[in-house]
Amino acid sequence: MTANIKYGILGLCMLLTVSCDSILEVDVPDNLVHHEFWQNRDQVYSSLIGLYTSLHNNLDSYHAWGDLRSSFYAPGIGDAFTGAHAQFLSHDIYQNNDLLSWKFVYRSITWINSFIKNAPTALEHDNTFSAAELQSMVGEARALRALNYFYLVRAFREVPVIDEPYESDNQQFDTSPSSEEEVLDFIEADLQQALGDAPASFDNVANRYGRVTKNMVRALWADVKLWRNDYQGCIDLCDQLEAQYAGSLVSPLAWYTIFNPGNSAESIFEFQYGQLGPASPLYNWFAIFSRANSDGERYLANATNVSINAQEILYPPVLPDYATSDTIRLSSFAMFNPIGISNGYGVALEVYKFLGTAPYQVSYRPANARNTNYIFYRYREVLFMKAEAYAMLNRYAEAEQLINIIREHCDIPPLAQGEGGEGTEFISRLLMEREYELGFEGKEWFAAVRIARRPGYEGILQEKAAINNSMGRSYQVIRARLLDQESWFLPYHLTEVENNPQLDQKPYYRNK
Repeated sequence: MTANIKYGILGLCMLLTVSCDSILEVDVPDNLVHHEFWQNRDQVYSSLIGLYTSLHNNLDSYHAWGDLRSSFYAPGIGDAFTGAHAQFLSHDIYQNNDLLSWKFVYRSITWINSFIKNAPTALEHDNTFSAAELQSMVGEARALRALNYFYLVRAFREVPVIDEPYESDNQQFDTSPSSEEEVLDFIEADLQQALGDAPASFDNVANRYGRVTKNMVRALWADVKLWRNDYQGCIDLCDQLEAQYAGSLVSPLAWYTIFNPGNSAESIFEFQYGQLGPASPLYNWFAIFSRANSDGERYLANATNVSINAQEILYPPVLPDYATSDTIRLSSFAMFNPIGISNGYGVALEVYKFLGTAPYQVSYRPANARNTNYIFYRYREVLFMKAEAYAMLNRYAEAEQLINIIREHCDIPPLAQGEGGEGTEFISRLLMEREYELGFEGKEWFAAVRIARRPGYEGILQEKAAINNSMGRSYQVIRARLLDQESWFLPYHLTEVENNPQLDQKPYYRNK
């Protein structure tokens, strides 16, 4: 970790100044040159924007950690799908898998640490920079630090907590991993302060949905509360969001506007991609080779599980005149390209919702418009989180009502009272509903792990992940690999263990 942080910062830091509102015109923040930097408001602002831009380099990790082991994924047919990805889909992950690297995430964290420590210096040199504006910016930084650590703790469970910047060769970051509870406590402390300090909103659309606001903090904190099984805490935060977002869901036929052009009325936080700055990775992740003009798609959808889950969502399973139960998200060229693709393991589907300019027709994005935002939180996920919390409190009627709000906005008939069942039956349905609304957006494996860790729900993860494995592994093999809950979390990358003597490899992975 020391090497990653040191060389990442020293190799990439540069002096920055910006005067515009775009959040993608800055590559990296300069956090080391104290006699030249942290002198005025513009330099502090440019460093803050660099913190957002650094999230771009983390998306490969976020997505693989949070989603790739979901039962909805299938291997792509291009060179972008590697042996590292195959290990995730097979639930057979080795210590040298490059997808385990957390170097970019910790690089972002150390930049954030430097910002929190050094940004107040500018108040001494710039009379036009107010303490209130600084406080608001630091609130944004704390929320971004919490976001990074929340991905780390859900992926690895025990991780080192570093809250000081790397500013000297004499510093050592051979840090022991903190327990999961300690990391989550640290995250919640950051979010507590961020909720008080972060701005309520922005006038600029890209900033309103692309920078931290109090609503982004509430959504992230509700997610943390749910992970910790603090159901009432989750509901309370969701209630605060509901007070502002109720009635904001787009109409059924406008569902695709969530992805193109993005920043819909129900958005809470999205990484903004535009004409300037880095290119969105989503198109090349999900478009087949002939359309991506790259190494070919990395991810496809598991057609078998898509079909089975579609039939389970509705009673009766399929509406007349529709190929699936869902009349909006799963109509042809809404969420998926319905034409099956052979990937050597079976038939897979192309994930169209990130690729098109319009739904329900063949209309792929041209090369100059492949700028789909990466969505971290939108209001429909808040409704799912609240429904899950209600269900865990045995308040199934209220949970059904929230699911029905989403179904209504997808033109799906509502669940009748009690139709969703209770206990594992209801939670299994909830996970399937989540997959159709939030599929391939980066967090469905995390959601399944979160639920499976609760007493009485352990079998949900094995059942969902083991059935119809897209790499052709048998049910018995996948189920056996998932019997030990340690396998639900990732090993530390071999390089990190070698560089940090305080980091012991997890027992489950020591011989792999």
